[in-house]
Amino acid sequence: MTPRLRFDKVAQRLVADVQAALRKDVPPGTTVIFTCAAPIRLASKTAVALQDAIRTLLASQQHDLDKTINGNKIHVRIVRKAHTPNVLGFVYTPAPGAVKALLDSALGPA
Repeated sequence: MTPRLRFDKVAQRLVADVQAALRKDVPPGTTVIFTCAAPIRLASKTAVALQDAIRTLLASQQHDLDKTINGNKIHVRIVRKAHTPNVLGFVYTPAPGAVKALLDSALGPA
């Protein structure tokens, strides 16, 4: 099933806030892909907690994170691929297989 992306103001602000905060923290050749299931609860607090979680993930040897932050289902994947945006964010309506489809297809074919 194709995931249904959300483009409401809250979704756009969450993605923009996380992208702006992490832009300088992501090393060259690395892309952070994150997803958040809608509806977003406590958007500002979630954005700050998500930024901290991503910074911790970048500092570790791990590449994937599944976490619930303020009641929001969050998934993060770190990908090493040249010539890609350094932070990609998606807010989606929950559906079976949506997260996997978003994370697997976000950067196109390898």
